[in-house]
Amino acid sequence: MPGWRKGTKIKFEGKGDEKPGYLPAEIPLVDALTGCSLPISILGGEKLTLSFENTVVYPGYVKVIEGQGMPTLKNDGKRGDLHVKFLVDFPKELSDEQRQEAFRILENCC
Repeated sequence: MPGWRKGTKIKFEGKGDEKPGYLPAEIPLVDALTGCSLPISILGGEKLTLSFENTVVYPGYVKVIEGQGMPTLKNDGKRGDLHVKFLVDFPKELSDEQRQEAFRILENCC
């Protein structure tokens, strides 16, 4: 663009939070703690379901799916691994009753 320096980066607020090679996936706290199945779209428009029945998904948890990432030029177009990084959606507020119940359930877990 005329008048711009070479290498100028443009940032769009709230867009592009993912890192190269990572697919962001947002899930509610209740699903992160109790298990869930999460459908995701992969390259080529295919759908894949990730299941977390016996796993606690914490903020920043990364699930690696072998062979479902971007094609690699050095390996005849074979696909690399897809990294799905989880963002856990916490509630904005809790009632006193909800807070007490959460404490009762979680007080001895860690």
